[in-house]
Amino acid sequence: MLDWFKQFGGKPDHPLRDAQAAQEVLAGLPEEPSLETLEQISHWIASVKDTPGFACDDRLAVMRLLDQAAAVHADPLFEQFFSKIHQQDRATRNIWEALCECWGRLAEGYAQCVADFEHGEKGAKNVEAEMPLALARALRAASLRFKLRYLRYVGVETKAWAPLYRLYAFAELKQFDTIPVVAYAREAHTTVRAESQKILLLYLAAPHEFPPVQLELAFRILARFAISAEWSRVPQAECNFVLNLAAGGPPMHMPAKESAGANKRFVGAGQALTKLTELRVLCEKNMLSEEQRFGKEYSPAQIITVIKQLQRYLSVAPPYRRFARTKAAAAVSVVHGLKPISQRVTKIELGSGVSLSEDMDLKAKTANIMKLVAEEIESTPETWAQKDQSEWGLGTDIPPDLGKWAEPGKLCGVQLRGVKEWWVGIVRRIDAGAGLHCGIRIFSKRPVAVWLRVLGASEHQADNWASSTGSFAFDYMRAIMLPDALKSHDHPVMILENKSYVPGQLCEVMMGEHSRHIKLVEFLEEGEDYVRAAFEWQDPGKA
Repeated sequence: MLDWFKQFGGKPDHPLRDAQAAQEVLAGLPEEPSLETLEQISHWIASVKDTPGFACDDRLAVMRLLDQAAAVHADPLFEQFFSKIHQQDRATRNIWEALCECWGRLAEGYAQCVADFEHGEKGAKNVEAEMPLALARALRAASLRFKLRYLRYVGVETKAWAPLYRLYAFAELKQFDTIPVVAYAREAHTTVRAESQKILLLYLAAPHEFPPVQLELAFRILARFAISAEWSRVPQAECNFVLNLAAGGPPMHMPAKESAGANKRFVGAGQALTKLTELRVLCEKNMLSEEQRFGKEYSPAQIITVIKQLQRYLSVAPPYRRFARTKAAAAVSVVHGLKPISQRVTKIELGSGVSLSEDMDLKAKTANIMKLVAEEIESTPETWAQKDQSEWGLGTDIPPDLGKWAEPGKLCGVQLRGVKEWWVGIVRRIDAGAGLHCGIRIFSKRPVAVWLRVLGASEHQADNWASSTGSFAFDYMRAIMLPDALKSHDHPVMILENKSYVPGQLCEVMMGEHSRHIKLVEFLEEGEDYVRAAFEWQDPGKA
């Protein structure tokens, strides 16, 4: 070993002993992205981290080269994984595991470089100016691993927080935490604090309630605006979350009488919420440029939906469970999709002699019922195991090989055992930690399925939103009215076919001679297979 150290001038026994050696080895890697190459790079990252004898500047230089090489393979592999995220095949899981391992090891590798500097290892003086970058990259890699775990609804291990807090505490001690750096080429400036805040805010925004596409969008939005969040050593009104750098564990809602402490830090969305509101207004006015959309694939409706959840959970008064849960071991039937649900809930058929009042009570006019052309009932209900229930929620376990469609935001119909009526709700959260547990939010226990005939927009053109969400070509469309749902700004709420919301759109509720007109007045949220919107009844004389 001593002879080897002398031969290479005291360098470690490693094929990537310095930047020059690393460049020579990495130059021989295949250029075509592959899982095998990423796994090889991931192995090298771990070995460079763990091998003793590296000078601080050498280890950091090699780690940066490995980071660059990994990105060539990790970025396209993530896109491949994300495009097949709903598939449960082994190949997709292998990509997920390899990415988790690579980004986890990269975070640890940069953390080791920081530790070398902290302990004054050989070459430490040469890299002091690079420490803010090393810290930011360590946190960035950790955030990517966190996102991957959220995408599969397995959550983040409690032990994963302590290493991140140690990095931030050191950055704060050396006053590296607010130094602007460009973490990677073609990015805006960031800081160690901003990278920390992005991780914290994503966790606090209830990522288990986002479907994958919305989670990726939330990650991109926070990457842009987390730098505007509030951070303090003492309790402040705008900092409604607290974390303990010494104790580890995730951030928590700040108790009413929380005191300051040497290791406590207080965080809140602060000005980031203001910027999110400004972005939301631009989306609602369809004034968002393509560069502001976080990717061409995101529509204004998707951005608004994600912003609303970020605002809801990061506000100074985030949501909390309002209704107590009780255990309820029973079977529950579940279907998903607007059409199968509409076929099962209470329906108003053309010429049925049934009408809706403004408070959406059903009123029968005659016993002679004429039905529309009979439809073949779609979808066979799945039977899930109900575990608990609140007034407006269900907790269920999804049996193996069932619920492959389930993800947050999916519209579903549920029928409790022994109950004739079907309810309408959405999958609100998924927990895949121990089995597959699903939380369902109930929108309505008295839903009413109707057909709407599109009449045209009263104040807006139908193409202002349709330009980004697809052609608005609905002459007739399905809808489900929610009579007992919480109103929005005193307006009743309904569920429409996906991508069918147009501001100010006038529609006729098809009920034969007693038809009524409505106007769509507020977009609430867009799921993968539905839009939830508020409407108002129109005076027959004005419609």
